[in-house]
Amino acid sequence: MNHENQPTNASFSTMWAIKNYPDLNGFFEISKHLGFQKIELNHQVDSAMLSRVTLDHFQFSSIHEPCPAEISTKDLVDRDWLISSSDEVSRKKGVETVKRSIELAHELAAPTVIIHCGTIPYDTNYESKIRALFGKSEENTEEYQTIKSDIIQLRTDLAGPRLNAVKKSLNELLEYADQFRIRLGLENRYHYMDIPSIDEMGELLSLADSSQLGFIYDVGHAQALDRLGFYSHEDWLQRYSSRILGSHLHDVIGVTDHYAPGLGEIDFYRIASFLPEDAFRTFELLPGNTLAQVKHGLQLLVKAGCIKVL
Repeated sequence: MNHENQPTNASFSTMWAIKNYPDLNGFFEISKHLGFQKIELNHQVDSAMLSRVTLDHFQFSSIHEPCPAEISTKDLVDRDWLISSSDEVSRKKGVETVKRSIELAHELAAPTVIIHCGTIPYDTNYESKIRALFGKSEENTEEYQTIKSDIIQLRTDLAGPRLNAVKKSLNELLEYADQFRIRLGLENRYHYMDIPSIDEMGELLSLADSSQLGFIYDVGHAQALDRLGFYSHEDWLQRYSSRILGSHLHDVIGVTDHYAPGLGEIDFYRIASFLPEDAFRTFELLPGNTLAQVKHGLQLLVKAGCIKVL
């Protein structure tokens, strides 16, 4: 059966809108037409963009901080205004940024704020080299394995203070979000030096129960770090599926993600079996995916059982 344009329980991230629908109005309308029940506002959306949309006409599954993005994610990282900063002034800047997203979520009745937990500063040439070698199918070489071992040791040596800063920040944010009845979702990340690692995710989720804090499962991020040899994709699901609040669904070719489902190598049938019934499902695609690819990808996820027709 062709379910095209029928309402589904899926959400569509504004990631696809950037460049395609810069004023958002067109994106909101096409989302509804395609059958997306809700919208996820991503971290590229600023107040000016939001001001041009009648927001009370739409439903929102989630807000991905920093939204509103008055300061870009790149600038936040460059300044180390992150909840992982070991500098207290910078850490507080990161916390305030997330608080603004919590406030927006409250205004829009979006139940969840998605959080990037920050990173461990390091020489990014390590990961650039390892990804370049992967691209040349040289992941079994001595050079690849040496760089991989070096980056693992580097992370072990440097992670402690940054992880402690994240725990402190999350405790503050959990208290702030609780007054609005907003849940916080921690996303697994694309880069190995980002927080949390697969073990750190368990430590962070132990800070609160699932009514306040959960796991945002990003398919592409899990796949990329699996392909690079760091964490098993399946292990994220086996260990944390019961804590999944929502998912970012997209396809992956090699270690490049945010393709429309069907363009890459992800087994969405397998993934469907791990997604809790009440977890939101966000289609998170780069703007380069065509409208036809979006439609086909949505149909594929319906067929696979990741998304349901309402």
